Amino acid sequence: MKIAICDDEASCRAQAMAAVEQYVEKNKDKNISFTPFSHPEDLLEAAEKCGGYDIYVLDIVMPGMNGIALGLKLREAGYDGKIIYLTSSEEYSLDAFRVKAFDYILKPITDESFSRAIDEAAAQIAEKKDKYVLVKSKERSVKLTCESIMYAALNRRSISYYLVGGRVVESVSLRGTFSDAMAELLADRRFCLCSVGMVVNLDHITEIENEAVVFGNTYRPFLGEKYCRKLRNVWSNYLFDGEG
Repeated sequence: MKIAICDDEASCRAQAMAAVEQYVEKNKDKNISFTPFSHPEDLLEAAEKCGGYDIYVLDIVMPGMNGIALGLKLREAGYDGKIIYLTSSEEYSLDAFRVKAFDYILKPITDESFSRAIDEAAAQIAEKKDKYVLVKSKERSVKLTCESIMYAALNRRSISYYLVGGRVVESVSLRGTFSDAMAELLADRRFCLCSVGMVVNLDHITEIENEAVVFGNTYRPFLGEKYCRKLRNVWSNYLFDGEG
């Protein structure tokens, strides 16, 4: 599990690092690494090089790019790691909703509050990483982790699975209905049947436009105004109930 810490104040950053170090010491059986950053731009550059982090511990109030803006950029780039904000007040709670913040830790940081937040985030990360579906393609069967699937769309009589990183896996021709084929995915609350021919991973959505749903800043499949309106409500409820 990879943790990124970003705080422009050296004393606060040191406090967050000390809390992480103590957490790592107590969880030696887990493979945990962490990297501190003093500037949001440095974290974004590092995330691009390493493919992102599992958990982001971010200060909210920073000069230039604050923690909310940093969280938005991470989501726009397609990084879905858990975001835990460090803050002196809860006045940014509505702004944090936009980036699917997982938790708040009020300053000064206590070992108890930090350990609780990390433990809960780590448990959800582990649960999501363990789930997968087996897709039969024309050449072979492919094991796809649920977290790697951004969305699946009906393509004539087959299903196209659009994955994080740009890969697309095509299934063999369907024998039944699309919804029946998606039953295993839809059993996971991250996934939503948003039209008769599309299932989306709510974790990977960064924006819902009038007629299209946006994943990262690259994928923008057309959905239509009626379905976008319905999906927007489902997405909002999911974020409120499941991510913060």
